[in-house]
Amino acid sequence: MGSDNQAHVRLLTLLNVHAAHPRAEDDLDTTSAKRKRVSSVAPRAAPPTQRHRPTEAPATEVPTQSEQTEVLVADEDDEDGSEDVDAFRWHFGAESEALAAVDPDAPRWSSPVHVPALGGATVAHMEKKHEGATRPVSRPHARIWSAFQTQRKRGLGQRQAELLPLLGQYMDVWHSRVPMDEHDDLRQITAMHALSHVAKTRQRVLKDNEKLAKAAAAQTEVDTDADEDAELPELRDQGFTRPKVLLLAPFRHTAKLWVEYLIALSACEQVEQKSRFFGEFSLPPGTIDKLADPAMASRYPEDHRRTFQGNIDDNFKLGVKLTRKTLKLYSPFFDSDIIVASPLGLRLLIEKEKNADYLSSIEVLLVDQGDVMLMQNWDHVKFVVERLNAIPKEANHTDFSRVKPWYLDGHAPMLRQSVLFTAFDAPEFRHLFHTFRNAGGRIRTSSLPADHVPAMSLVTPGVRQTYYKFDCSNAQGEADQRLQAFQQKIWPLLRKSAVSATHTMIVIPSYFDFVRVEDLFRRMDPAVSYTTLSEYSTNRDISRAREAFFTGKKSFLLITERFHFYRRYLIRGAATIVFYALPEHATYYAELIHAPLSSRDASAAPIDAADLQVFVLYGKYDLLRLERIAGSSQARSMVTDGRPVWRFV
Repeated sequence: MGSDNQAHVRLLTLLNVHAAHPRAEDDLDTTSAKRKRVSSVAPRAAPPTQRHRPTEAPATEVPTQSEQTEVLVADEDDEDGSEDVDAFRWHFGAESEALAAVDPDAPRWSSPVHVPALGGATVAHMEKKHEGATRPVSRPHARIWSAFQTQRKRGLGQRQAELLPLLGQYMDVWHSRVPMDEHDDLRQITAMHALSHVAKTRQRVLKDNEKLAKAAAAQTEVDTDADEDAELPELRDQGFTRPKVLLLAPFRHTAKLWVEYLIALSACEQVEQKSRFFGEFSLPPGTIDKLADPAMASRYPEDHRRTFQGNIDDNFKLGVKLTRKTLKLYSPFFDSDIIVASPLGLRLLIEKEKNADYLSSIEVLLVDQGDVMLMQNWDHVKFVVERLNAIPKEANHTDFSRVKPWYLDGHAPMLRQSVLFTAFDAPEFRHLFHTFRNAGGRIRTSSLPADHVPAMSLVTPGVRQTYYKFDCSNAQGEADQRLQAFQQKIWPLLRKSAVSATHTMIVIPSYFDFVRVEDLFRRMDPAVSYTTLSEYSTNRDISRAREAFFTGKKSFLLITERFHFYRRYLIRGAATIVFYALPEHATYYAELIHAPLSSRDASAAPIDAADLQVFVLYGKYDLLRLERIAGSSQARSMVTDGRPVWRFV
């Protein structure tokens, strides 16, 4: 209750500030009429009619590709009185029918339903207070849809056709297993949806500006004495601030791909500061991209080339403003419709300015390549998301007479649509996704497809793999219990054998666990000969550590998953590999095991598969990683069965 009271006091303060400092004219190409006001906040309009209250469709009725044979569009002159209920008006109208259908003070989710037709997805909706007879229709903006069709001459792809109606109905969407070859299609259709939302928002404001201008002109033609109490119509069509879409991307080159789609699909005749953008988001002049060289690129897996090709700076931010004929890049955030930024770049800006008011009215959140952000720093993503749709600290020239009531009531988080793209499932993604409270419902793909190939099957036959299970009573104590299990189950095995006492590589996914294990090694008596490779290692440190481990000068090598993610080196010289925890990227499991078995030159002779042994430490909270490596059924058996040791060859 304390936080609610603080937000209420803050809102009243903003209203008082607004009364003293009227909002500046909006630059939406139409003169905004000044209105007489009885109070700062107008009374609520009457509840929507029963005809416009859409029924809660069962999860199994979510549109699929086969149903999306014809795409309805919203015309430029489309009005509220059209026969179909547009999902945009139903969800984001002044009296949001999506919000009116649920209990915003105590929202409850219905039981999730599995939908195989959508590639194996799980759908959940909020329980409704009442049922209606009309279902909202997904209709992209006509001009944006026309530009999309021009760009996509071969028609909708399968994933695009499946995703389009879900985006258009403003459901939260999490695609938890995005394949590399579908990234571009998903980005294109999502960019079209984001632009469509911005165009519809702008169109609504322009039409209301015209209505107010006509009403104000009509007032000047009548006797002011007879109509001194007349007021202009109350039109609620805005948020606290202008930005409506937030796009989080991990690298500059990823953001460049998104902005290229925004430019192509905006149907704008002019793009301002285009040269500056391509100069800053491409590689600096004179820089050579080794992943663009076919000879060098062939040494790296395809996913690494796609992730790290181009400008991989992770500190950037960009405002994008859309008008009818011009798309403006580098616009100030408070004048922008779309904010494109990295989590790090946005966090540094917020902490520097101690202000995130431009995020108060975000209605569409897009998070691309969440798996890459997990390897960067997931705390940055959480930091940004926690500051979305908060009551602003300052008035920021807000016209409170046109702010939608559900913004003033603090219910904006229940209408924000969130779209998350990741390459795999992880607890961090699940936690973030389940903090979203979208009244429009949510859908996510299942963790593994039916044709999933376990990473264990890619390991060279003959390699001995031994999995040791440790008991863990709770997630909070998991790190301590894992370290204890390593000392009790793995370390004695390594010390008792002359082979495993040297040339042993220990793979540690979490950097926090890495620090704990290194501290353990540092305090051991007698001293242990070891070296380390982490994401913070310099090129000089890397060369020394690899050479020392390969030649046997150092018996143990501690390596983080993030190091492998960023460098993708083949570490040779290991006769024993220990996975302190399974890697998030299942492909790394086979890659790290395969490295000692391969050789590119005579100085690095490979070892035989039978001479390589692998130890894995796992607990019940590693189930998602274990599924990707051992397969769903095998993983569940390994977690639920009482056997403490599992062996595979």
